[in-house]
Amino acid sequence: MYLAGRPLPSTPAVLDAAAIKQIIQQIGHGSTEDRIFAAHQYASLLEAEESRYRALVGDPHSSPNLRSHYTIGKLLNAIKDEEEIYDAIVDNWISPRSASLEQNVAGLRLLLACLDCWLFQYPLTEESLIEKLGHWAVEKLDKSPVLGDEVPKTMQEMLEEARQSYAMGLLGIALANEEYADEAVQTPLVPACCKYLQRTVFPVTSSGSSQQQQQQQQQQHATIQNNLPPILIAGAQQGLE
Repeated sequence: MYLAGRPLPSTPAVLDAAAIKQIIQQIGHGSTEDRIFAAHQYASLLEAEESRYRALVGDPHSSPNLRSHYTIGKLLNAIKDEEEIYDAIVDNWISPRSASLEQNVAGLRLLLACLDCWLFQYPLTEESLIEKLGHWAVEKLDKSPVLGDEVPKTMQEMLEEARQSYAMGLLGIALANEEYADEAVQTPLVPACCKYLQRTVFPVTSSGSSQQQQQQQQQQHATIQNNLPPILIAGAQQGLE
């Protein structure tokens, strides 16, 4: 099973401007299936190049303009230049109730890949979108899988899990904004996310696990913690005390 419906092509060694523009144009034109595939493809490129960038520079937000000297900067500038396509993703794939689950997932993935670099800005400034993200993030959260659980058995389950993960990632970016965070702590959203994080980030390691498995789990949990907003980490830790 593939989120994009079929396997994504491997990341080319060199991404030229023509190749980047072609993928972006495919997101805005063509059949729904092809547009969804192109959105996943572009998000995958953003994720891969941002990962390479962070491995090189360390703190990715210490000098935001530094990205422009790397491939990730070219990818981000290209999607920013096509503002109408970016806005259409939000307006047609994420905001409306009529959007399909496949459109939700592709749109959220692309949005998260961009905002993970740009941080808090539109469309996270839209209250209606934040409410929708909150609903997707906490829906059936008590039954959501954690590291080590079985992989989804159906395409529907995989897409729902992906939508929840991307929605929670976007909310994590929103919570970095002090104004939104102050409002969010007054809602059931933050406590629900903190309760889930108690199971995922601070789990009790099984006594039957080998030392290697325990080390792998610790590394995975540390990676998750490093990418979460402090308000959620603090809330999850308080729940363990």
